[in-house]
Amino acid sequence: MTPVPSISISESNGLSFLNVNNQFASAKISLFGGHVLSFVPALDGKDRLWVSPHAYLNGERPIRGGIPICWPWFANDHGKEAGELPSHGFLRTQVWQLAESSEDESGTTLALTPSFTRAEGFEHDCNVVLRIHVGASLRVAIETENTGVAPFSFNTALHTYFHVDHIKHTELVGITGEYKDKLDDWAVKSTPVPYTIDAETDRIHLSAVKQATISVDSTEFTDVISEGNDSLVVWNPWQGAASISDMDPFGYKHMLCVESSVTKGLKLEPGEKFELAQIIVPK
Repeated sequence: MTPVPSISISESNGLSFLNVNNQFASAKISLFGGHVLSFVPALDGKDRLWVSPHAYLNGERPIRGGIPICWPWFANDHGKEAGELPSHGFLRTQVWQLAESSEDESGTTLALTPSFTRAEGFEHDCNVVLRIHVGASLRVAIETENTGVAPFSFNTALHTYFHVDHIKHTELVGITGEYKDKLDDWAVKSTPVPYTIDAETDRIHLSAVKQATISVDSTEFTDVISEGNDSLVVWNPWQGAASISDMDPFGYKHMLCVESSVTKGLKLEPGEKFELAQIIVPK
């Protein structure tokens, strides 16, 4: 389809990108993975998303940074041995299509669809649509519809890499309750106050946190609003970044993943739809 005027198309290394520019912000979206790579509000001209300088932008592997889509499972929660199926599902390595686009006084809206939604590990009839609105804020939503005759269960997440000037000057505000610590054999712990990052961090917060704020040098930088989530994931590899092939050894200093997630398993009956959304609000 022909996109609206605020969307242009570019190509590089065999990949196609949608470039959104309007009075509120600019954004870049890779059709490989249905992957939002950049969101720069006109408010301050600062990108709220982080992409690794060593990210594979040629379709060889999932893109490190931006907003990867996890569906229909999170991490290796697919019921088989780790590594037997792709981590975080199979949507983030597909080529997506632009199905719809529109623009109005609030910004630009796009709808993307994947090439397929059935594969090993998930063989159910369903439709998936990624809806993106680029305005004064960025709203990204993944909608799943059960088009079959039997219920199914799935997990999903928007695995967002947020840019921060320096992780040691960064604090998360608004997250409370308990979390499961992957780095300590999934021990259940209480959320720290203040919530700062000073070591490798991989946590699934067990409450449906609806709003968290990323604060840098005690100044609010970005609000992270979640809709439809049952948990919130916080991740930073710290010095473990040196062992990640598509990440700079010091990249951990400038990123923090805050992921709107469904990790407890959601059952969708025939005919039902479910939407998980994350809204990124510049401060």
